[in-house]
Amino acid sequence: MSPWRILLFCAVCIHEVCGIEERITGYLGQSVVLKTGADTSWNLTKIQWSIYTNTTYIASLKDGDVTLYPFWTHKGRVKLDTKTGDLTIENVTMQDGMVYTVTLVSSNGSRINTEVHLTVRERLKEPKIQKMLDSLKDGQCHVVLNCTAFHQNVNLSWTPDGEFDGLFISGNAVDSSLVLLTSFSNRSMTFNCTASNGQQTETKQITVGCSEEKREVCSAAHSCGSCTPSVIGAIVITILLILIVACAVINRERIKGVFTAILRCSRNLITQILQK
Repeated sequence: MSPWRILLFCAVCIHEVCGIEERITGYLGQSVVLKTGADTSWNLTKIQWSIYTNTTYIASLKDGDVTLYPFWTHKGRVKLDTKTGDLTIENVTMQDGMVYTVTLVSSNGSRINTEVHLTVRERLKEPKIQKMLDSLKDGQCHVVLNCTAFHQNVNLSWTPDGEFDGLFISGNAVDSSLVLLTSFSNRSMTFNCTASNGQQTETKQITVGCSEEKREVCSAAHSCGSCTPSVIGAIVITILLILIVACAVINRERIKGVFTAILRCSRNLITQILQK
């Protein structure tokens, strides 16, 4: 490039700021603000927002008058900030994900062109918690909780809320579900199930406890089907815990696989018990 062309290019960039790109993420059904990156000291005299390569205008400021164009894609959902030039889009849809172009001109003649790339994603939903079983036995409250995610590729985790010195074991029964087996001596405890996809996090909380201890047992004169679910559940929990501890002692490397298999089987068993 010749020296004269370099000089001309620099002169243009002094008067008109070269193109800037911004990348923004919006979430379905919520509002998103498209930032212009303008200098806050500028007194904007012109703002022009457009979409598509054929320059379809959606909002502008000229001679002090704001115009929100009634184009069908954004009609009734846009607001223009005349101080910063930022554009707010309300009730974002998947179709709003595109490239937006804005031109700003200040009272001193400065000019800036910005391309804003908007990506629209679905907001991560709060996970669902189901209490599958609770039973009070020998002063210990045994609880089984199941946490389910509403999206794919979501990591689930259980954590006790506050200090906790009881038994706390969790594992995946299915890909989108995480089961918690817990036992504690308190009257009630609060647990958190957190869903995360690496970019968003949602937490659901539940407080659980056990009702008055029941002494009903299975005798020879009664079938196990006549026993209360809480008693049968306590027996199931005890067996599960013994198996888990035994597997951990015998083969620590295989504990995860064994634990997962046990959870899958026990979940079906507990569900059948509760339905009786």
